[in-house]
Amino acid sequence: PGPQNVFTTAEIARHNHPDDCWLHAHGRVYDVTAYLPYHPAGARTIARFAGTDAAVHFDFHPKSARSVWAQCEIGRVQGAECTGCVVM
Repeated sequence: PGPQNVFTTAEIARHNHPDDCWLHAHGRVYDVTAYLPYHPAGARTIARFAGTDAAVHFDFHPKSARSVWAQCEIGRVQGAECTGCVVM
């Protein structure tokens, strides 16, 4: 992504609807709104975690699926360390 925006967890939490769906994992923020209709397990699978820390769900995905996460990255979580959280 381009310049990194920094978001508080409170700002991320406001994006908690299927039509405005952000997640964060390992210090990175993702806007997954546009991807919801394409998720193999269905939009609801992601939307129920909108606005929250989705690190457990991020870690569940194989590296091949994480490329989608990289395309959705919009910034960083304020104060979060991103050591070891490179998306491949």
